[in-house]
Amino acid sequence: MELLALSDIAKLTGIPAPTARRYAALFKDFLSGRRLGRMTRYPEHAVVVFQRIGELYTEGRITSEIEDILRREFPRTIEVGPASEPIALPAVVHDLPDNLAEVLSDALSEALSNSITHFSDALEKLAEQKTSLDTHQTDITKLKNGFVLLARNLKRVAKREQADVSAQVDRLSERLKNIEPKLAVMEEISLTLTSDNADLKARVAAQEVELRRLREDRERLEDLLRRQGLL
Repeated sequence: MELLALSDIAKLTGIPAPTARRYAALFKDFLSGRRLGRMTRYPEHAVVVFQRIGELYTEGRITSEIEDILRREFPRTIEVGPASEPIALPAVVHDLPDNLAEVLSDALSEALSNSITHFSDALEKLAEQKTSLDTHQTDITKLKNGFVLLARNLKRVAKREQADVSAQVDRLSERLKNIEPKLAVMEEISLTLTSDNADLKARVAAQEVELRRLREDRERLEDLLRRQGLL
């Protein structure tokens, strides 16, 4: 399967490259991107997702609405980093020290304790990020809805007498100028929190894999020690 760069996606879909990068940051869970060195590559079927996102924005949909629609139409993927290297075990029985059971038990207990601590910290950070993201997303939605209402008001104003139109347009234009910087700041915050949220999810998943691997290593080790009469 051929993997495409964002520049290739932009050419195939006709979406400007900066816009494609914005889509990739906002909806990364639906695009199956793979990190190769410093570049992120996307499978061919991601082209359809990019096109669908562009269509929904063209229809006037906001980001939260588009995410809900994509969740119904496309599967989500979360990239998880590789787990740590497994603990190497001695190849032969006579290489085992007399206090191996005690040493390995302490090491495994400490590793499990550290993993559980990191796992708990990751969950707490994820909860904090989720709360903050929800708050900012609500603010962005309100601002965008207000923008839509202002645009509708402009259309109504255009139908009034010409003498009133100029003053009304000036006032509404000033309000729009005041809203746009705030909207840009909130959008930037949302992008950052979306990326942080995805990273935390990946770390949590990696910790779960590490915990399972440590438990399996401990069970294998205890079984080996029992068979050798050390436990």
